[in-house]
Amino acid sequence: MSRKGIIEVRPELDPRERELPLAKYYDLPLYELAPRERELIERGCPADPAKAILPENWLNLLQPEGYQELEYGYCHMPDGTGYIAVYTTYPRCTPKMLAWYFRWLNIPPKSQPVGPMGYDNIKYKIWNPADHVGHGFINGKDKQDGIWTVESLDLGAGEAKTYTIRHAINLREFGLTEEKEQELKAAGCFVDCAYETFHTMDAEHKQLGGMHLCLTLSRQSPLGYMEKCSREWIGYGVRDGKIVKDDTTPDYMFSDAYLKKVITHSTVEAQQLGVFLADLYEEYHELPDDAD
Repeated sequence: MSRKGIIEVRPELDPRERELPLAKYYDLPLYELAPRERELIERGCPADPAKAILPENWLNLLQPEGYQELEYGYCHMPDGTGYIAVYTTYPRCTPKMLAWYFRWLNIPPKSQPVGPMGYDNIKYKIWNPADHVGHGFINGKDKQDGIWTVESLDLGAGEAKTYTIRHAINLREFGLTEEKEQELKAAGCFVDCAYETFHTMDAEHKQLGGMHLCLTLSRQSPLGYMEKCSREWIGYGVRDGKIVKDDTTPDYMFSDAYLKKVITHSTVEAQQLGVFLADLYEEYHELPDDAD
C-alpha cells in the first residue's frame, strides 16, 4: 500500500547486495518534497533572474555567513540558460561528514556485486534509492580524472538512466584567493565544485551535448545545524581553463519541466542524506573505504 508523501518506487536490490550491512539505509522511507519546497517551486518559480548569481560571479556564493537573494528555486537566465539554487539543512551533521561521504561513496564495498548495468554501488543507491545506480572515481582512486555517475532524475517514474562525468575544478585557478580559502577553512566550510558532461551508456562513453556547472557550500548555520547552499548553471561548463557558455546543451535542459525535475531530485536526495548521514559516518568513517 502506498503511504502518503513517501516515494515507494525503487528497484529491488540484488540478493547479494541485500546481504550488505548498508542495505538497511536503502530501506529507509524516501520522502517527497516538503510542503515548503513544493510551495516555492509551484508558486515562486521561475524566479526573477536578477536574483541569480551570474556564472562569471559564481564565487560570490562562497561566504562563511549570510545569504543570497535567491537561495531556493530555479529561473531562466537572460542568455537562455538555466539556473538552480537549492538550500537544504542536515540536522546532526557537519561539513566534515559531508566531505567524508562525497569521497567515501566513490569506492564500492569489497563485496559489491555487479548488476546487469555493470555500474552498481550501494553507497550511492542509499542516497536516493528511486534514482541512483552507481558513482565512482574514473581512475579508481581519486577525483583527478573525474567521477562517473549513473542515475535518473524522475524519482523512479521510469526514465532511462544517464551516464555523466563530474570533472573536478581547482577554484584557485578560477579566482579563489588564498585569503578567502583560509577564511572558509577557518569557518569549517566545505566547498564542492565540478562541471558535468553527459555521455553514452555504452563502454565508449562518447560525449553528448550538455554541460552543467556546479558549486556547493556547506557550513554551520546560525542555529547550529549544517546547511548546504548549492548552485547549478545549466548550459555552462569549463573549456581550456575558462568558464564558458556551452552551445551543445540541448534546449530541453532549459525548459521548466527539466529545471523543476532537477531541483526536485536534488532536494529529495539532500533530505534523504540528511536523515542518515550522521549514523553512517559514526558506523563507517574509521573503517577501510571498501568495508562492507
